[in-house]
Amino acid sequence: MHVTRRILLPAALAAASLAPAGRLNAQEPATRCDPPAGSLSSLTRAQKKAFMESQNALIANRYADALGQLRALLAQLPQDTPAHSTMAERTAEAAIYAGEQTYAISLLKPIEARDGSDCPARTLLARAYAEQGQSTERDAEIAALNELHKQASESSAGKLDAFLLEQRTVKGGGAVTIAYFLRPAPPHNTHLLAQIFDASGTLLLHIELDSDDGDQVDFKETHPDLVAKGDRRYSLDAVLDKALPDNTSEDRHALIQFFDGAPSFDTVEKLILGIADRSAALESKQPPRSVPIPEK
Repeated sequence: MHVTRRILLPAALAAASLAPAGRLNAQEPATRCDPPAGSLSSLTRAQKKAFMESQNALIANRYADALGQLRALLAQLPQDTPAHSTMAERTAEAAIYAGEQTYAISLLKPIEARDGSDCPARTLLARAYAEQGQSTERDAEIAALNELHKQASESSAGKLDAFLLEQRTVKGGGAVTIAYFLRPAPPHNTHLLAQIFDASGTLLLHIELDSDDGDQVDFKETHPDLVAKGDRRYSLDAVLDKALPDNTSEDRHALIQFFDGAPSFDTVEKLILGIADRSAALESKQPPRSVPIPEK
């Protein structure tokens, strides 16, 4: 049985971009791209204060306020400078949270065009495209990030373990987040992690797309042709995170589905969003007694 764990993907204060180079400590797991150290160090004292206020607003879920503050700051900075690029990325992040993905993409595409290895631009573009249902563009960003992760281990993308790929509201006012792992996480080789919250922000359950080494034993015997091509068996698993007085350890976990070979993100996303909507619907009526798996 899987051990419940939470990987936090919060909106960051981005203090790293305000600090001079050489003063940062590595944190694990890395769930956000490192901005260029000191890229906002040229801001005036008033601008730095306004920037930190915008990040506090973002963390407090006041997305429109954060976006307004960041847009005002962005307009004050000269084009084609590290400060402008970093501020554009932070503005784009706030825009995505505020539901203005198209505006975010318009800020990020020029940065990506200038520097295809820019990790914040690519992760934010992947998220904006995912939330707009632009699967081709989303997959292109993910492929580029995977390549950067493999080929440039000391880069920001190379150090990244996972990033927030998608966040959506669900029925009843809850939310679901989906994190994508560039470095599959132990102990089950997790490739995707979804977290489903109710309207109060309580974590109801999490869903993992895993490729556990233990599941490969039978897969090698039953599908040697796929193994020869480098394929693996994957599983989609759900675990209730909300402590319920009548839940036992046996009914907190559910296997949703096995996949022989890696499933497409669209396939997994559809299953996750269906479960998220059912979870929220059940939670609005009564505490769920089991993981709500959608009918096929």
